[in-house]
Amino acid sequence: MKEGIAVRGSLEEAGLPFWRECLLFTVLALLGIGLVVGYSLAGTDLDRSLGQAMSSRALRLSAGLAAFFLCVRIPTSWIRKAAPWLFLAAVLCCFLPRLLGMQSKGTYRWIRLGALSLQPVEWLKPLLVLALASRIAGRRTLLEDFRRGLLPALWICGAAFVALLSQPDIGHAFFLLSVAFVLLLVGGMRIRHALWLSGSGAVVLALVLTNTYRHAQDRLRDFLGAQPGYQIQQGLAAIQAGGWFGRGLGAGRERMFIPEARNDFVLAALGNEWGLAGSLAVVALFLLFFLAVHRIARACRDPWHRLAALGLGATIAFQAFFNMLGVTHTIPEKGIDLPFLSSGGTNLFFALASVGVLANIASSEASGRRSGSAT
Repeated sequence: MKEGIAVRGSLEEAGLPFWRECLLFTVLALLGIGLVVGYSLAGTDLDRSLGQAMSSRALRLSAGLAAFFLCVRIPTSWIRKAAPWLFLAAVLCCFLPRLLGMQSKGTYRWIRLGALSLQPVEWLKPLLVLALASRIAGRRTLLEDFRRGLLPALWICGAAFVALLSQPDIGHAFFLLSVAFVLLLVGGMRIRHALWLSGSGAVVLALVLTNTYRHAQDRLRDFLGAQPGYQIQQGLAAIQAGGWFGRGLGAGRERMFIPEARNDFVLAALGNEWGLAGSLAVVALFLLFFLAVHRIARACRDPWHRLAALGLGATIAFQAFFNMLGVTHTIPEKGIDLPFLSSGGTNLFFALASVGVLANIASSEASGRRSGSAT
């Protein structure tokens, strides 16, 4: 029995570095694809030259890589202690655009500091995971108790939800609730509480979509209607024109007519130039990414490490699959970026910071096992 446990522990110790390298490989591959697609789309930008567009993307990537290396080096104990306070700051920042009157396209989602534009929801996503993981890990045995265990965790989710509804950002609000639900379920929430939360969430979603927020109703109407909206039509036309292997880099004409081709609909532009083969390669990389995250989380002995790794990985992977399903008209389009490929600088910065925390957790667990074996 002890020999079996020892063998399993040694396999997990050897597996952590392997899955960490797989994680980093997928991220580097996706960043490379994003640079190539971004280079092709930069040629269609009428407001900036090719050099200006690529310099801007290189600057965003450099900032993201700096965040990655910083998060790799910071002790995870520091991250755990700071997470609740940073989460509170992120919630307050989500209210700032409305308080300061920073409106854009009928919403209050951006903070503008001169030429710099920041989207607070991108900070909120990883910080909600880290703060919620701290809450669950600290009171895991109480999570089955609704009043003392589950309710305080729900207050964290509710704060993020209300902050995003104030902008309004319906897509991200329900996206974050889905990630939080997964964390609570993995953390030990009772099934009857999970069913109650699922039913309540469905009722809230129905009320939000039927009584408020006209833009959300318009997107739902486009999804359920006989003909999709203009953006979806152009995206699907570009994907269809790409065929199996695409029109070639810089040769896709249809991509020029896709609204937000560099952000929400970058997958449609990629499908136009790289074809179905290129799109499936991106899907495969995100699947490998989530598999690596799952293996790392499963091998973690520390509860906070396990929940934080799973939550951060799920945030990135779920975001990718929600984006893909929206672009292909499988679910209502939510305006969520495709991680590592879209040109959004705030999204890229915090996605790479999240990967840095993931790599840090894998390294900390592996070093902890080695030191434990040595003693």
